[in-house]
Amino acid sequence: MRPAASVIVPSYARPAALAEYLRALANQSVPNLEIIVVDDGSPEPLAPVCDAFEAVRCIRQENAGPAAARNHGARMASGSFLAFTDDDCRPRSDWMAGLIAAHGGALERLVGGRVENGLAENPFAMASQDLCDFLYDWFGATEGTMPFFTSNNIGCSRERFLSLGGFDQTFPLAAAEDREFGLRWREQGGELIYSEAAVIDHFHPLTLRRYWRQHHNYGCGAYHLHKVLDTRGSNTPRREPLSFYIALVLDPIRRRGIRGFCGSGLAVLSQIAMIAGYSAAARR
Repeated sequence: MRPAASVIVPSYARPAALAEYLRALANQSVPNLEIIVVDDGSPEPLAPVCDAFEAVRCIRQENAGPAAARNHGARMASGSFLAFTDDDCRPRSDWMAGLIAAHGGALERLVGGRVENGLAENPFAMASQDLCDFLYDWFGATEGTMPFFTSNNIGCSRERFLSLGGFDQTFPLAAAEDREFGLRWREQGGELIYSEAAVIDHFHPLTLRRYWRQHHNYGCGAYHLHKVLDTRGSNTPRREPLSFYIALVLDPIRRRGIRGFCGSGLAVLSQIAMIAGYSAAARR
C-alpha cells in the first residue's frame, strides 16, 4: 500500500532529539505515513533510535549536510507528497493534515507551515524565531508573496521536487539553501502557499555563542546565494531597503512592548553577525 505521504528528516548526532521528534510524529492524524530519517554520517549510527518506532526507515549516508540528506531521502521516498522538517522540531498532531490540505494535489505548490518557538524561556531561541516571523510578515506569507519558506516545515510534490533537482548541495553550510530553493521553485513557474494550520514547535537551545554562529552562517549562506543567483542571471534584489532593517529591529518591541527590548538588541546582533559572515565568505 502506497503511503499517504513521506516525511523526510535529516539528523546528525542528536539521538535524544530524534527520539523526541519521532514520538511527536507518531501522533499524526493522517494515517499511513512513511517516515525516512537520513542519518548524515553521525559518529554513532542512529538506526537503533529509529528501530524503536514503527514505520520508520533509517538511511545512512556519508556526512554531506542537510541539503544532501533531504535530497537522498526524497529519492528513496515512496509517497507522492513529501514533507520536510528537522529533528529539533515537534510536529503537532494535525501538522501533516494541514500541509496536505493546503497543497490540494497541485504539483506547482510549495507549502510552508507555521513555526512556533518551543523554548519561551530561551531569549536567543525567541529572538531567532522573531526574525523568522518578521520575514514571513514582511514578505507577505499569508498573501502568497513569500519568496521562500524555512526548510524545517515545508511540503510539496515528490515529482516536482525531483524535477527541479531538489536542494542545491553546493551550499557549504545549512544556511540559505532553503531561500535558493524557494526562489528557484517560483522562477520555474511554481507558487508558494502558506498554511497556518500546519504547525511545528521548534526546540532549538541556543546560547549567545550558538546564536552568533547561526547568523554568521546565514551571512556566509547569503554570499553563496548571491553567487548562485548571479550565475543564472537572476534579477532577484540583493539588498532590502533601510526601512526593512529598521522594522526588523523594532519588531520585537512591537510584538511584546518593553519586554521586547532584549529581542531588539539581539536582532541588531544578528545583523552584525550576518555582515561578518558575508564578509568572511567574500574574502574566501
